[in-house]
Amino acid sequence: MKFGEIKTIIENNLVDSVKDKKVFKENIQNFKKHFLNDSKLSKLYLIYGDLSKPRGLNEEEANRYLNEGVNWARTLIKEAKIPLIKNNLNKNDYELIDALVYETSKTIDESLDVKTKALSVLQTKPKEDINRINIPISSMIKVSNEKIKEHLNSMDESSKAEIISLLSENKEDLKSNFTLLKEDTITKLENIKNSEKDLNLGKKLEETIDKVSNEKFDILNYYMLKKLNQSLI
Repeated sequence: MKFGEIKTIIENNLVDSVKDKKVFKENIQNFKKHFLNDSKLSKLYLIYGDLSKPRGLNEEEANRYLNEGVNWARTLIKEAKIPLIKNNLNKNDYELIDALVYETSKTIDESLDVKTKALSVLQTKPKEDINRINIPISSMIKVSNEKIKEHLNSMDESSKAEIISLLSENKEDLKSNFTLLKEDTITKLENIKNSEKDLNLGKKLEETIDKVSNEKFDILNYYMLKKLNQSLI
């Protein structure tokens, strides 16, 4: 099984098990044990993600980035001991990268087509990160169960790793920190509101303050509230 297939299965399992805390915790522990705690596999995991995300690079930059990433991935695959996963897979989310890393193209035309598609992804401008914009938290941290998969899949590898790291921390400590984080965020928002002369923006800030005040603790809410707090002066 190619690494892109393994990465896809891991991510699908994590997302699909979110509603079952016991299964989700087991999946997280296995992921940390077999991947995050292995320096080669964790690097390989990040490389595959980075090569599959829009980065807004020009043609020359994209070529260098892709070539360097693929060469590095090939080296890591040769050196790493990749775990076997028996799960079935309907669609490989990293098929392009696998084709380049494992050199599975059967013709020159097929190889060029794969590389062109991979380069096109890297040259695509990334979507604006809403975590960096001062907007109502209702648009940022209210993630219903049916949208969790879409939300996690839209994250970059660094953000996913941060959430996984949060899941390994003591829940009671996070709850306490969440309360402090809410208080600090509300204070910052109130300071901005008090100095804001635009009535419409002031109203939106008031709505955001109310939303933050009533928000309940969970890992995604903690993560998104932390990002909102960091974006405020």
